[in-house]
Amino acid sequence: MQRKKYLQKILDTVLKTRITDMFGKNSYITITNLIYVKSKDSYMINAILHIDDLEVDLELINDGAPLIIKQAWTVVGDKKPIMVNFSVDIPE
Repeated sequence: MQRKKYLQKILDTVLKTRITDMFGKNSYITITNLIYVKSKDSYMINAILHIDDLEVDLELINDGAPLIIKQAWTVVGDKKPIMVNFSVDIPE
């Protein structure tokens, strides 16, 4: 639980400008779940990328969101590998 909270805090503060530069002014990432997978000896991170700019390149979303989460993980994680599963939320 603590790791999820710290990971979210890093995304909301330290990496906020990188997220808004890549995905648009009102974009942000929400960590929905952080689970340790014993069989893989790694963590599974489920996240939602909230964007408001429909002009964002799909490749940038596919590569950029996991990259930002991995950067935040280097501060929080104990050098355990991660698997990132994310979805994109676009408001109407």
